[in-house]
Amino acid sequence: MDAAQLYRMLVFANVVEQGSLTAAANELGISRSMVSQHLKKLELRCATQLIHRTTRKMALTEDGQSFYHYCAELLQLAKQAENSTKPQDRELQGSIKISAPVCLGEQNLIQHIGDFNKRYPKIRITLRLEDRRLNLLENNIDIAIQTEQATEFTSIRLGQFDEYLIASPEYVEQHGSPLHPDMLAKHQWIMQSSNYLPKSCLLQNSFGDKFKIKINPFISCNSNHGIVKLAKQGLGIAILPSYLVQAQIESGKFVHILPDYHLREGVIYAVHPFDDVTPPRVRAFLNFIEKRLIPDNQR
Repeated sequence: MDAAQLYRMLVFANVVEQGSLTAAANELGISRSMVSQHLKKLELRCATQLIHRTTRKMALTEDGQSFYHYCAELLQLAKQAENSTKPQDRELQGSIKISAPVCLGEQNLIQHIGDFNKRYPKIRITLRLEDRRLNLLENNIDIAIQTEQATEFTSIRLGQFDEYLIASPEYVEQHGSPLHPDMLAKHQWIMQSSNYLPKSCLLQNSFGDKFKIKINPFISCNSNHGIVKLAKQGLGIAILPSYLVQAQIESGKFVHILPDYHLREGVIYAVHPFDDVTPPRVRAFLNFIEKRLIPDNQR
């Protein structure tokens, strides 16, 4: 038996289940005339009439009823085979290994894992939070959440964030709040760095005016969480991503310095090493985390 004959049997089973050639054609995504041709070839191959067809109704012949019994089983097996590759949410299983920067992972990513688990309770998750960029293949990473777009892998844009100049209310009360970028050089700075080398930053206002400033760190720290804690102690002005400090600005724990001036606008990507076929469990997490990781009020 060739593949064409198997397909005609599936077409026949669909015609019976749908009740008409037109409905079967819609279900199969082919034309009504094509359905009719498949039925004619099937009856010729079987050397018997399977369906009585008139302009008003359709009915199975005695041979058709017997033949449908087997074709219906074939159709059911085909549907089960397809569903086995597209399981329902709660049936998805396996493991996903995800990497992310420490602050982004702790501040944003982790809070969504519980909801993901409720939807997909059989999927195991391994989180690896590190600020250094990991090799996906060497570390068996399924999804890397990062701020750089990958050229060698698939990158999916998850959200955008801004970088804010912030300081504690105590620091502003003691040192004043700069009103122009030219005044920033006189202030104490807390910088994400492992040394005390000066750093250049470019600011731009809503009118498109650009200002380049050179910052000398007063305190250096290689952790954004550490910088947050240092800034809360009133030790200086810091540059931090909006998703990390937006809520604290709104609550008054931080002051947004020069809010009309913008620094770098960052983009967060989900990067994965799969090509045309992404495992369903990985695709499920990508679809789930998209638009959840960076809410609009944290940009």
